[in-house]
Amino acid sequence: MPQPLFDYGIQTEKSDIRTHVCPTVRRVYVYPTESGLIIIEKGNYPLVPGFQPGYAGPTSEGYLVPPDDIPYCVELKFRDGAWDHLKFRKEESTSEKGRKAVLLVKMMLKRGLLPIPTESEIVEERDIQISGTDIFVRANSLKERDVHIQVKCDFDGGRKELGGTGNLFLQVKEINPFGLY
Repeated sequence: MPQPLFDYGIQTEKSDIRTHVCPTVRRVYVYPTESGLIIIEKGNYPLVPGFQPGYAGPTSEGYLVPPDDIPYCVELKFRDGAWDHLKFRKEESTSEKGRKAVLLVKMMLKRGLLPIPTESEIVEERDIQISGTDIFVRANSLKERDVHIQVKCDFDGGRKELGGTGNLFLQVKEINPFGLY
């Protein structure tokens, strides 16, 4: 007997940035979480169930949204060697796919390849300029706190012309029948 789904997803998380790692198209989509919230609140996108192998009913529910419709969403291509090394497979557990997605995003961050929205301020004070600083940068105008990034493995997500579904899955409900994290 399927269990009821609980509110859990983009609207309950405390992230600033969301990344959808899409192995089928070998792309990573990045956008401010707020942009995803704004787009699903408009109500123009289908709400669909998601499933996990081995469970009789839906295990999640989310909106199918084309990446181009999400404000400030960028599509990133990362080197094929990284995708080949991680060897994403559809039949892997949700936990394993999620672990690999996090590793990929971590590799991108380490190489400076993940855009994080920033605000900058040109330094006008001559003494600071002389000491070697021309611009101050604040990540996402958060000032004195870390930037929180949510990583989702959206296996078949991404543009149709690359072989994806044409959408990203913006989850809003789920259950975890197998206790996987």
